[in-house]
Amino acid sequence: INMPALEKYGAQPPIELLRQTMDQGGFYDLKKLFFKAVQNTSVIAACGPPGGGRNAMTPRLTRHMAMLWVPLLSPVSMRTIFTSILSGFLSVFAEEVSLLSPQLIEATIDIYNQMCQTMLPTPAKSHYTFNLRDLSKVVQGMLQITPQRCGTGDDLVRLWCHEMSRVFRDRLIDDEDRTRFSDMVQKGMKDHLERDWAGSDYDE
Repeated sequence: INMPALEKYGAQPPIELLRQTMDQGGFYDLKKLFFKAVQNTSVIAACGPPGGGRNAMTPRLTRHMAMLWVPLLSPVSMRTIFTSILSGFLSVFAEEVSLLSPQLIEATIDIYNQMCQTMLPTPAKSHYTFNLRDLSKVVQGMLQITPQRCGTGDDLVRLWCHEMSRVFRDRLIDDEDRTRFSDMVQKGMKDHLERDWAGSDYDE
């Protein structure tokens, strides 16, 4: 609900129209010049923190609403959820593959947090907004593999690199950001997966 752009004087016309409807029970039709009453209607809305194209909410609207704040998942919760999903799926794979689940999730969350902190949205990069869905997409992509096509730990790590690039790197718009992301992946592999690979080792 806080996505409408601000006009010249800092107001958001769609928000003001909604506020008037809640304040006065309707709004005026400026073409036919009569008041349109809106009855038996409940308003339920959602918004995110200001930034990345989202604006601060006007108190004139929020005073009508009961505000509920849903906190972000903690790293521990993310680790528990995604490790359980990936470990359960890989339980029928070779032991060398299944044992990598915790390290892969650690690396994924680490890179995700770095992306959220360093790849911030700007007017030219307004789509640089990363959330829990992106983590889910990485894991969901890895769940498409079969034991026949993933016989070693290196196979799984290459798959992870591919999914991370598909979800995160493909959204980056310039070489500088893509290079920073590749550096994050290489550092993640070295820190969490004990693999000191160059980009050519997993880009193919």
